[in-house]
Amino acid sequence: MRLVLVDNFVMPDGLDSFLFDVHPHLGLISLAAVAQRDGHKVAIYDPKREVRFGRKAYDQHLYQRAAEDILVQAPDALGFTTLGCSFLFAVRVAEIVKRKVPELPIMLGGPHATMLDREILESYSQFDMVVRHEAEETLPQVLANLERRTFDAIPGITWRSGSEIKSTPGLPKIDDLDKLPLLPYDLYPVRELGLDLMRVEAGRGCPFECTFCSTSSFFQRSYRLKSPQRLVHEMDLLHERYGVSEFKLDHDLFTVDRRKVAAFCEAVQDRNYRWRVSARTDCVDEELLEKMAMAGCIGLYFGIETGSQRMQRIAQKRLKLDEVDHILHAAESLGIEITVSFITGYPEELREDQAETLDMLGHCFQRPQELCTPQLHILVPEPGTPMFTKYRQSLAYDGYATKYNARLLSTCDADHIRANPDLYSTYYYYPTAGVPRSSCTFAVDAVDALRIVGHEILSYALRFYENRLSRLIADFEQWTLLNRPGETADSNLALDFISDTFGPHHHLTSLFHFGSQMSARTTSAPPTQAVSAESKPPFDPERPYRLSPRSCLFTDLHDCARLLEHIRSLAHDATPLDDAKVGDRCCYMVIQAGTNVVHYRIDPGVEGILSLFVLPRSAREVGAMLRQITSGASAEDSFFQELVEIGALVPATGERVQSGRA
Repeated sequence: MRLVLVDNFVMPDGLDSFLFDVHPHLGLISLAAVAQRDGHKVAIYDPKREVRFGRKAYDQHLYQRAAEDILVQAPDALGFTTLGCSFLFAVRVAEIVKRKVPELPIMLGGPHATMLDREILESYSQFDMVVRHEAEETLPQVLANLERRTFDAIPGITWRSGSEIKSTPGLPKIDDLDKLPLLPYDLYPVRELGLDLMRVEAGRGCPFECTFCSTSSFFQRSYRLKSPQRLVHEMDLLHERYGVSEFKLDHDLFTVDRRKVAAFCEAVQDRNYRWRVSARTDCVDEELLEKMAMAGCIGLYFGIETGSQRMQRIAQKRLKLDEVDHILHAAESLGIEITVSFITGYPEELREDQAETLDMLGHCFQRPQELCTPQLHILVPEPGTPMFTKYRQSLAYDGYATKYNARLLSTCDADHIRANPDLYSTYYYYPTAGVPRSSCTFAVDAVDALRIVGHEILSYALRFYENRLSRLIADFEQWTLLNRPGETADSNLALDFISDTFGPHHHLTSLFHFGSQMSARTTSAPPTQAVSAESKPPFDPERPYRLSPRSCLFTDLHDCARLLEHIRSLAHDATPLDDAKVGDRCCYMVIQAGTNVVHYRIDPGVEGILSLFVLPRSAREVGAMLRQITSGASAEDSFFQELVEIGALVPATGERVQSGRA
């Protein structure tokens, strides 16, 4: 049998395509492995990869094109994995496939389908079956019985039988993950994906009971880790096959079993691998963190979720918030990069709760940017959670696009979502007890807008707000309501807010201009390495040059490099700099080469000359232009040569430019 499995379409709207996640889907390749073991031929179709690499447009024709790609592979059975944020893609593509090949069996699996098996089959006739929970043992049985359609003896199956929906009891679970076959990563074109690390499934299950999270429901609160020997073996194979030495060990809570983590550290510590995991702050301590760091751990993801102790109890996260800071500091002191994640939009959340969350988040921005990544997310209703069971009748829709829901490509998409709140709950929200929905979405967008300027500048801005991010965002929201009602909080709006609040010539406004432009230049320009003088091509006055994508020109701003030096020397509780210490305004240029950033103070006339190289031009051409503008004055070749040598100008591709052309 030829089985085609379809990956999730988690394609965040509004992001550059190079940020989209095209890592192999570990759940799908695990299912592929057990199917291959039984002699089936398996292919995996990843729609994200098609869009990311430009083979498919992200438009209203995507569903049709994806369906055609799938059918070209002539599957005997088709399986979709489902998350709430990508369910719409599965619905629309399966609808087209079923219309073209009505006899083709189409299956669903994954968390979303597991929790809503009957509702999905009742609503969408294109799906024939849901394989619930962990399917490595049940999928081979399903495939063996697919032609006869006799599934009554297989646990955890829901299927369509004529006009009837049938299901078998059971909660399939793989107790010993070491017994699963090794994953066939080669079902993805790994070498073509440009991955800087590889993911390895470290284990499954979460023993905790957070009311908003579906992980414990899907994996039945059964915490499991692969043995150290199996984990290291998988890492070794990937290292040998693909040359990777950095890994993300996928498990929601890697460090719950301290003994097993310590054993893994002992097994891997001589490999010189680098690895990242997720954990709770109350499931690590300094001793364990030190063992992990010595064994190669370079990254930890901590879901704090809320900075309110009251909400910690209500959401049943139950972290002791006064102990979090100590753990974060311990990880940082060992050189472990930390991601600290928070959520707003809980149905029980009050203004004070949100303020405490924002202030704790703001405190994280005071940590070194290279070691700490704070995040704020909007709560999404997840089927299968205690919170969803309690509040599903109050789901509301406002069209707000989260970072992960697939874009609505047509009015038909919108109709599906509006007609089926339970099936598309991630597009909905729970009304909150004390925080308007608009304040929740504004806070999430505002944090992303403000973080653009970098930790140092944002942390300094907090000094004007008693070091409380909640007060900064409250002022930002109020200013927006009064001056730009209806606009989304983005980096441009944040800059306008700072400029209007403090004045266009205030040094904080200069810092925000500086931070925004440096961030935009860093994220939009391709990565570069510092180039030695010996390896640079010699300067040629006839050759076209352009302004380097790694350079920034700043006109009539404070010297922000000098300002940041002053800010770094301030005590934590010091007030902002006074006018006597901020210096004068000037023109300057910043050039980034590799990890080095160099600042050059320049005359206004030089800034004007550099602006002529926005388009490719030769030194001779620009010299001729200057003679025309200044009635005879020009610049020597040595001036342009110096600009090339410091990296302000770089050779442009294309034909040589004739001297004197204007």
